[in-house]
Amino acid sequence: MHIGQIKELWRYPVKSLGGEIIKDATLDEFGVIGDRCWSLINTQTGDVAWGKSHPGLMNLEARYVTEHPPGRVYTDGVPTVRIRFPDGDSVLSSDDASAKISDFTKDNLQLCPLEPPENRDHYRWQEPLDAEKIMAVLGVKPGERVPDLSSYDEDLIQVLGEYYAPPGTYNDMFPVHLVTSASVEHMEQVSGESFDRRRFRPNFYVETASGIDGLAEFDWVGKYLAVGEAVLSVGAKTIRCSMPARAQAPYQLEQNSAIAKAIYQTTDRFFGVYLSVVTPGKVCEGDEVRLQDSPSA
Repeated sequence: MHIGQIKELWRYPVKSLGGEIIKDATLDEFGVIGDRCWSLINTQTGDVAWGKSHPGLMNLEARYVTEHPPGRVYTDGVPTVRIRFPDGDSVLSSDDASAKISDFTKDNLQLCPLEPPENRDHYRWQEPLDAEKIMAVLGVKPGERVPDLSSYDEDLIQVLGEYYAPPGTYNDMFPVHLVTSASVEHMEQVSGESFDRRRFRPNFYVETASGIDGLAEFDWVGKYLAVGEAVLSVGAKTIRCSMPARAQAPYQLEQNSAIAKAIYQTTDRFFGVYLSVVTPGKVCEGDEVRLQDSPSA
């Protein structure tokens, strides 16, 4: 079933920093090659620094200086990025980027490239997260209703209780994130707010076909998307914290708490969907997106 086309492809060289639109992407089992290949680590806690705990990071932007290799690489193989600050100044990851970023955020942060999945200590929380701490990470305050996470694989939740990302990645949970024009338009209509798709950091922004409206992608969970050479499974609705409501200087977006409130009230904290890669391959801007009941057409 034809459901739309790829309007934009995004990758984010550094976790929680603004990213870049690309014309084509190569997907492997871990997601978009070149996506989130750097991250900031809090040197005082040893844990990942992301937009929720360090909102200033969302005002920075990162781009590769040279094109990323065609396959997944780690440590010294990860290419250099240029990090741009709101005042227009910039620094290379190969220079003293950590000091400049730490000065900007007022925290002690270390810019780190991806480590191989075997280096599990690099990805391990200093203290494992229990259910209460996981809810805090998701932005669920004491007394608020707990969102329905029944579609999330229990093994994945256990992994994320021990590691801040699936080892070998800096992904939040799943390899790929998708948002549709239908869901953006729906939330704008019900909230009266501007739901700029860039607030939500999608890898795929899909312009949905005529007749597909509302929070369409929620109905795709458990099914498959054929896009270009790749096939992806729709794993779960994307759980949201307050991050999309934060200011994001790379996109000239100001803080707007009404965004988070509308998602909480309308969808119980969900917006967009997470995807896993079933068949790796190349995806291009403008590619048709087809919905399937199984991985094969």
